[in-house]
Amino acid sequence: MEYFFHLLISGLLSGPVYAVVGVAFVVLYRASSVLNFSLGAWVNLGAKLTGIGTSTIGLPLFIAIPGALAALSGLAVIFNKLVVDKLSNRPITSMVMATLALGVLMRAGSAWTLTGLPSEIVLPFGNELLWWGDIPLPPSRLLASSAAVGIIAGLWVFFEFTRAGIALRAIADDTAAAASVGIPSMHYLSLAWALSAVAAVAGGILWTVDGLGGFSMTLVLAKVLPVVVIGGLTSFAGTIVAAMLIGVTENMAAGYLDPVIGTGSGALVSGLLIFITLAISPNGLFGKASVQRI
Repeated sequence: MEYFFHLLISGLLSGPVYAVVGVAFVVLYRASSVLNFSLGAWVNLGAKLTGIGTSTIGLPLFIAIPGALAALSGLAVIFNKLVVDKLSNRPITSMVMATLALGVLMRAGSAWTLTGLPSEIVLPFGNELLWWGDIPLPPSRLLASSAAVGIIAGLWVFFEFTRAGIALRAIADDTAAAASVGIPSMHYLSLAWALSAVAAVAGGILWTVDGLGGFSMTLVLAKVLPVVVIGGLTSFAGTIVAAMLIGVTENMAAGYLDPVIGTGSGALVSGLLIFITLAISPNGLFGKASVQRI
């Protein structure tokens, strides 16, 4: 039973970190119906820039993090203005290919310019284990999970209760109607891209602090896409619930099934959960079906 609770708590601590990266998908899709398939590169580069700031340049964490956030947010706004706006009336496949190409450029550019630079994120505290009974609780994991929940809650409050968030929701519902009442869609879509970049960078930093290893497009497909598909592409609450579900089931599968069938059972279980969810609710557990008037 102790082993079970150890796996359960470890999965619950991982879940919010998965959810932050999932929210980077949700923020952009909720505002513009765009799926950013370059997200793995954003997450990786954000964490790398933060680590270079602390390890190579020697910046304190409270300066390195805003620097990485500003750099990636600026890139997101530029990409929206130069590329996304030009493809707004093109088939959705054009946008998908554009985001994939952006991811390739970001990975190649960072490998070309940043390879060899120390990029470990230096934390301002030790990591001596805390204990809950016989279950170890690393402070870094507790910090990462708590920060992740706070970030998601902040973005939810922004979308639900602020003027800019309501404007983004109006643009998502009907761009033409939003424009007719004076909402500048281009301005707010740039904001949506910037917010998605902020969530991606925060997710990359927390992913590293949590000790979950390197981030890549493969991990986006294996961990984050199940979260957003199961939770629903427009739901913050669904993202959290699905992330907790994925985190716990992956840990349980790795703990109990890997010794029997070999590694990879966590990804197998995640895939099965996607199929089961889509069979029951094609829009995810918390997603809303789109309604079109004829």
